[in-house]
Amino acid sequence: MSLELEAVLRQRTGKGAARSVRRDLMVPAVLYGPKTPSTKLSVSSLLLEKFLRDTGGESKLLNLKIDGGESRQVLIREIQTHPYRRRFLHVDFYEVPLDQPISVEVVVELVGDSVGVQKGGEVNLIQRTLAVRCLPNQIPESIRIDISKLDLGDMLHVEDLVAESSYVFDEDPSTGVVSVEGPESAAQSSGEGAEK
Repeated sequence: MSLELEAVLRQRTGKGAARSVRRDLMVPAVLYGPKTPSTKLSVSSLLLEKFLRDTGGESKLLNLKIDGGESRQVLIREIQTHPYRRRFLHVDFYEVPLDQPISVEVVVELVGDSVGVQKGGEVNLIQRTLAVRCLPNQIPESIRIDISKLDLGDMLHVEDLVAESSYVFDEDPSTGVVSVEGPESAAQSSGEGAEK
């Protein structure tokens, strides 16, 4: 699926100019990369919000079309948001060389019904995302982890996971990803809280 976002060149800079951009329901942005000079842009706040909602995250390769011209292959590197108002303040776009592997965070997706849950346990997702290294056009939609064989007290670590051929994990192999806690563990946790 080809993802696209429109951007326009921004001539004026500074806090006053940024405020003016935001009043027009646009978000100040910058484009940069290893072979890309820093370029001031602005993007529609509504389109950016729709893009993030539709894709479910920032680690997606997208075509950034500037002033209706040529598209640049970019990743969103950082989004600054207002601390309490629901609005974007600034966004960084990173132009990626398509022939060089990059490290990105990818959402973990659990599949299957755990044996331990059927016995009364609870699934504990420790890592909601995992870093993978791959070519920019091979970023997986998600990392699917089958938990059907997880019993009470079991835990899967990064080293237990099987990466697809298109990427490798860029994490400490001993990092815990998901576990199934027994009912007694949950009871002990709540009991300890009550004693304090």
